[in-house]
Amino acid sequence: MVEDVETRARARPLAPDDRRDAILDAVLPLIREHGYGVSTRQIADAAGLAEGTIFRAFGDKESLINAAIARLFDPLPLLAALRSIPFDLPLEEKVAAVIVALGDRFTEIRSVMSGLGLRSRPPVADAARSQWIDVVRELFAGDEHRLAIPIDSLAHYIRLVAFSSALPPLNFAHEFSPAELADLIVFGATREGEPYFRTGTRPTQNEV
Repeated sequence: MVEDVETRARARPLAPDDRRDAILDAVLPLIREHGYGVSTRQIADAAGLAEGTIFRAFGDKESLINAAIARLFDPLPLLAALRSIPFDLPLEEKVAAVIVALGDRFTEIRSVMSGLGLRSRPPVADAARSQWIDVVRELFAGDEHRLAIPIDSLAHYIRLVAFSSALPPLNFAHEFSPAELADLIVFGATREGEPYFRTGTRPTQNEV
């Protein structure tokens, strides 16, 4: 009689860095929902790991949350999202895509900081803060002939619009789509000649 033995393949243990990444992937959504009240048991269950693994990887819950906040402000995911935007898109579509990338980042940061009751962001190195503008310069380099403003100014206009539209109180009465906001940035809202911010002088009534 041959006894059938059912064997279960064991998952290959994660490398330490992969284990930390899996834990951090799990903790950010839980922080949005529970804030500092999230338990290590909840984190372990979400990550599919034993609770003791959390402590071996980070020491304690406070260190884990601090690591999650540092990951939240890591600029690399945003830079990757911006670099994934095709250079050959029309100007309006590229502006809309940048609005989406920045808006998604602002929304995630706001939700996690709100969950933790934080009112100020951790300090970020100037080099990291400006990297996204370098990517935007490359993205819009082929559109300079259409722009009446420097690309750096365009980048800051897009950031301002993306940040504002990501705040629910400012986007409540009318939910602006990225395409609508892109049209506002690219074409403006009026047809009365050169805007004030380009000429430095307001048009007279007769000129309007």
